Amino acid sequence: MITRPPLAAEGEARGGDGARTLDGEAAVPASRSGASGGGGGQRGGRCPAGPCVRWVCLVPGVVPFLGQDLECSHLTDRRRLPDAGAAVAAVMAEAPQEYNSVFLVTDGTSVNNILESLGQVTGLSGVAVMEVLPDQSFNVTLKHAVTLTRKMRRSSRGVTVVVASDDPDFLSAFAQMADDGRLTVWENRVLVVTRLERQQFLALMKNLWVLSMLNTMLLNEDDDTIDLRYGLYSHFPYGPGGAQTVRVATWTPREGLELLTHHPLFPEKYTDFHGAPIPLALWPFPPYWEEKKKVAPNGTVSTKISGRAFLILDTIANHLNFTIGERLPSSSPTDLMSQLFNRQALISPMKLALLPHLALRYDYTFMIEEATLTFCMAKPELKPRWQNLYYPLGDSVWASIMALLVVVPAMFFLITKPWMASGARRKFSPVVAAQQVLGTLLAQNFSLRLPAASSTRILAASWLIVAFILGSAYRGNLTAFLTIPKHPPRVEGLRDLLQTSAKVIMPSDLRLNFYTTFKESNSSMSKKFIERTYFVDTHLEGMQQALKRKEAFVYERLFTELMIIKNFTNVDGSTPMYVVRENLVPGYSAWLLHRDMPFKRNLDRCILAFHEFGLIKRWSKITLDEEKQRYLKGRRQQETQQIEVQEKGTRRSALQPLSLLHLQGPIFLLAGGFVLGAVVFLLEVLLPLVGAVGESSRKPSASVG
Repeated sequence: MITRPPLAAEGEARGGDGARTLDGEAAVPASRSGASGGGGGQRGGRCPAGPCVRWVCLVPGVVPFLGQDLECSHLTDRRRLPDAGAAVAAVMAEAPQEYNSVFLVTDGTSVNNILESLGQVTGLSGVAVMEVLPDQSFNVTLKHAVTLTRKMRRSSRGVTVVVASDDPDFLSAFAQMADDGRLTVWENRVLVVTRLERQQFLALMKNLWVLSMLNTMLLNEDDDTIDLRYGLYSHFPYGPGGAQTVRVATWTPREGLELLTHHPLFPEKYTDFHGAPIPLALWPFPPYWEEKKKVAPNGTVSTKISGRAFLILDTIANHLNFTIGERLPSSSPTDLMSQLFNRQALISPMKLALLPHLALRYDYTFMIEEATLTFCMAKPELKPRWQNLYYPLGDSVWASIMALLVVVPAMFFLITKPWMASGARRKFSPVVAAQQVLGTLLAQNFSLRLPAASSTRILAASWLIVAFILGSAYRGNLTAFLTIPKHPPRVEGLRDLLQTSAKVIMPSDLRLNFYTTFKESNSSMSKKFIERTYFVDTHLEGMQQALKRKEAFVYERLFTELMIIKNFTNVDGSTPMYVVRENLVPGYSAWLLHRDMPFKRNLDRCILAFHEFGLIKRWSKITLDEEKQRYLKGRRQQETQQIEVQEKGTRRSALQPLSLLHLQGPIFLLAGGFVLGAVVFLLEVLLPLVGAVGESSRKPSASVG
């Protein structure tokens, strides 16, 4: 059954009894707001039947009363496309059947026969009909209708939009509105049913994005024959000889649908671009995209392109058989996105994080890698640390040694004293035993003559072996810990950065997207991050300030690493800066495309294959290594002879000489020993004097008593 839903209070209609949506549920709300302020008239007069946008929903197979239900009393002279319904049904039956929902759009052209024929096509889950009549508020009405149709399309799977009209102005307006309103994407089909002169429909298919680039075919009634005949056309923007419109099939009432080429209905257009150039929007910076001009001996100038993005795009171009066309340079991300939005370029091979506000206006490819926005900082300075004497052994080893220095002297005292001579026995005390054990741990010999008892010898031998092992291990590790001191902990992420007082530096080109994203975030960490942020004009200026002021410079990881290599790396490969381990933005990054890009899925398949074989990571490493080697090679050639000699000496000697910084621990230990010795010396000198003074003061008092 077909129903006309009544007008709802909020400007939308609810389905009546028996009406069903594309999936068989309650009828989809439909707009009747043909004109702002309540319904438009026909050509300046008010339509007695109501507004000029009407929806109906068809349940397949139930079509007896289509004529009476669909006719509007104010349309006495409706245009008709003879036998268009049979031709449309033949196309729908021949085309792949995964498209099982139909949205039929008309400008008042009679579509009764189309509905009758669609009702006989098996596999359709439903048909929605939208009639948009030309009136004073046609643009507003059509825009609103396209918006509602897009909502239905997004909730349906496998949609074919059938547009029936013989008015080129209506077809052009619908195609423009459908493009601006993102009604059609490649995953959905568009079938235009019309009756136009050849030059008219060829111009439409060539100039309109929806008809030329998307999954669209045009069914046109031929005007060069007496017999009724429809031609089915498809436009190939990247054909073997360039852009061309091909007649794929012909339909006649007698012969039915007859295919004329090897192309199927609704053919795939983007598996082979036949060498066509694809314009790019570039914001070139290494190591992703870099162009260098070379002048040949004969004076000709050539451009060599390198970088990871070029390697990826060049591999895709070889697979899909297209060439890199016009490269539109951009001075900022704003220019780049403007070129994509206005279709001056179709692809930007410069990866960008997946940001919600950009996804509303653009498309992204399959992810290239994780979002690598990060920051770099100056390496923390090496501070004097006496603890280097402690680090060669672990905490548990030191605890065991302290326990042994208590247990072993006690055992020596208990086992050795009974076997000593009476004179030596009186001098032997626990303190003396502890001194002997500690001395052996420091590679000294026993200063006392030990008894010849077996128990004493076994104990001494056991302890000497333990002391030898501990002393050798300590001395061996001590050299390493003195020459390679332990560095203080470094900042490795946003949480660590916020625990310091360091400010954040951003280049001005991050203000539009990333700064706004952090500023609008509900995260307390993001808000604290933004409060510390200020901007600089150039990347190099920001990194120099970060190094000088101990601040954080925010930018993309690979570019930051390359900048450190080029501007902050010594000849021996050392650098005072580092890139932190963590990224600032969770998620992934991808290439930016013009919205609803028809060959997005072809690019995605290639990028997914690159991930499966690990090529993107490999290309990243190769690109960065090449840049590093190229830079270091050029810098070494510019060094003076004296620096080259010093460099060779450094390479010949891999050992690092000890400095006072390395020997802070022993020096502090020696100074502590001097201080302790001086205190003990003073006590030894002063205590007898204090005792003598005390005795002399007591003697007079005794004589007086």
